[in-house]
Amino acid sequence: MGDETPDRAGPDAPVTVWDVDLTQAIDHRAKCRDVLSDDEIARATRFVRDVDRWRFEASHAALRLVLGHRLGSDPRGIVFGTTPSGKPHLVGEQAGSCRFSLSHSGSRALIGLSSLVEIGVDVEEIRPMPDLLRIARAHFARREIAALEALGPRDLTAGFFACWTRKEAVAKATGQGLSLSLDSFAVSVTPETAELLAMPDGTTAWSLRALSTAPGYAAAIAIMAANVGCVRRTLAPDWAAGLSAISQQGP
Repeated sequence: MGDETPDRAGPDAPVTVWDVDLTQAIDHRAKCRDVLSDDEIARATRFVRDVDRWRFEASHAALRLVLGHRLGSDPRGIVFGTTPSGKPHLVGEQAGSCRFSLSHSGSRALIGLSSLVEIGVDVEEIRPMPDLLRIARAHFARREIAALEALGPRDLTAGFFACWTRKEAVAKATGQGLSLSLDSFAVSVTPETAELLAMPDGTTAWSLRALSTAPGYAAAIAIMAANVGCVRRTLAPDWAAGLSAISQQGP
């Protein structure tokens, strides 16, 4: 499926993050669709731009591929549900067997898997945004805003996206998603060092990590437990081509 590199942890770490290149999946779009559910295909059709549709299809096909590998199941048979707040989870025979989190941006996707604790991942393509500080002042915590305002122009973009991905990862891990006010908690903005500085309930017993991925992207994982390591794995660039073998196997 790909290679494996420990991220501050041994290969027996309870959390795995898959780094996925979606670029070649466009050449295997039918194979990606073949493993998706009717609901996923319907959701994909709601995107206005075709590039957004195929990236959605590809990222969800990759999610099914790595979950199927983890669970020893046919990727097409995996059934998803959502909590009232919108967090996806496994239902049916696989319910409770693995927690997961999916994020995609540009041509990159991240998939986090955990059997023990709640997790959230986020990846964002770093792009020029002239109004970064305005966005931060409207949505971020005061200490984050102050930290970003102290950065020079060359460091501001990297600091903003480091902060953004960490906040999104934390929000996903809690299960609250967009219902968790982004100014109610604080994270570090230094790209190299990820820290959870404050939460509404006062606890910071989390593991928050910046993740290495492709150049031009920022990524993070939030784990709802202290001192938990993770293993980073990478799908082979031509992973989507292998979906044909799944289709040939039948249900």
